Amino acid sequence: MLSKKLKSETQKVLALAYFLEREEGIASFNVSDLESAFRSAREKLPKNMNDAVNKNIARGFLMGTSEKKDSKKAWQLTSTGERHVEHELN
Repeated sequence: MLSKKLKSETQKVLALAYFLEREEGIASFNVSDLESAFRSAREKLPKNMNDAVNKNIARGFLMGTSEKKDSKKAWQLTSTGERHVEHELN
């Protein structure tokens, strides 16, 4: 989080989704995973996590998975989302 220039909740959600997948090895994540990641990063939770996720989906950075995780809707990072975090958020 500290190495990225994150200006919005949407960018923070994307960066933490990247962290969950790339660093924690989580194949898909749900809202509970994101909330836990925000707490671990000592960041304030977004006012509306689902809205931030949906904005990332609209931009092509995240996508829904076919299966739920812990009975909750789950998402995963797209290759576009990975490149955006790696190259655009520096």
